[in-house]
Amino acid sequence: METSIANNPLAKHFRQPAIYLKLPSKGKFYPEGTLEMGASGDIPIYPMTVKDELVLKTPDALMNGSGMSEMIRSCCPSIKDPWVIPLVDLDPILIAIRLASYGHGMDMKSNCTHCQAENEHTIDLRQVLDQLKTSTAFDQPTYLDGLVFDVQPQTFKDINSASQLAFEQQRILAVVADTSIDLEERKAKFKESFANLTELNVGTLVTCIKTITTAEGVKVVEKELIKDFLNHCDRKTYEDIKQMVTEKLTANRLEPMTVACESCEKDYKITLDFNQSNFFV
Repeated sequence: METSIANNPLAKHFRQPAIYLKLPSKGKFYPEGTLEMGASGDIPIYPMTVKDELVLKTPDALMNGSGMSEMIRSCCPSIKDPWVIPLVDLDPILIAIRLASYGHGMDMKSNCTHCQAENEHTIDLRQVLDQLKTSTAFDQPTYLDGLVFDVQPQTFKDINSASQLAFEQQRILAVVADTSIDLEERKAKFKESFANLTELNVGTLVTCIKTITTAEGVKVVEKELIKDFLNHCDRKTYEDIKQMVTEKLTANRLEPMTVACESCEKDYKITLDFNQSNFFV
């Protein structure tokens, strides 16, 4: 007979929350029932288990995002559905999990932009996490061309789907560049790639636009109607909407860090990369 976890005499030695994280979104954008947040506005972050580490080393799980989803579910039990995590919370959550699991120092390599020498740095993730403060970019609507846009951040699921589509596009482009393949086949692949790329760009905007309200006070929430509008508005309107959404999405991103080159002793900037394939190693 198996011993229940509740009756396990070793239960008090199970992992405990290492840190408590205040979400930049303040809990907004999560569907009802998908987030349990304390009265102080934070969530507990647990260190990774051996199982979590093994899942992240599985290629298929990395490709389809399921590995990252399972790891977040394990380390952030307050988040019941990791796929709905908004973009503004994703980097802070990943940083917090790594910090809880491996400590505050993260080693990185970069090449000096002045002399190209390779340098090694140790980044303090506590300072990085402090940079990611409460996001206010989505609090106020935006007025464009007589329309009112209520914008929301992408979710982890949106980002993962877009990444998979972009990966497939790279594979198609590799085929297009392969001169050993029949010209007509390459033309067909290029046409397919162009159509998918357009769909990806429009799709990204659609997921970020929560509502559009007309001058007459009509509020449009249906995604198909919003997509139809984006496909039929003029180029300038589309570009203005794209720029507005992009500015909101990037408002809470980390600023590049300044580091010193050991060879030429000049300062240069590096961008922190939280790619799931190499961040938890």
